[in-house]
Amino acid sequence: MSIDAEKTRQELLDLGLEDWIPVPEAVGAARAGQEDRIREVREVLTDLVQDGLVRLYRGPRDADEPAPVTTEEAVELLRDPYWYRFHLGEPSEERLYFVNVENIRES
Repeated sequence: MSIDAEKTRQELLDLGLEDWIPVPEAVGAARAGQEDRIREVREVLTDLVQDGLVRLYRGPRDADEPAPVTTEEAVELLRDPYWYRFHLGEPSEERLYFVNVENIRES
């Protein structure tokens, strides 16, 4: 794993210790170009989900508690570029959220 990917991995794990974090929020802390950052976040989040360190949830932006998605569904959803940008003009916008499983265990 590259130094940048390792740094992104730790950033995402730390960020995920808060409540549900919208995936575009992770992209927003870009150090490189936007497309590079999206690719990096996608790869690292996919690894974290497959390693069982992060869980993904999906739901409307105003949901109190988004619904959990399975690991298989999460990997598939993370391939779609839609989830890496906010769509504020869409009243029924759904978002993909992530959380560090350590946050879930502490709850």
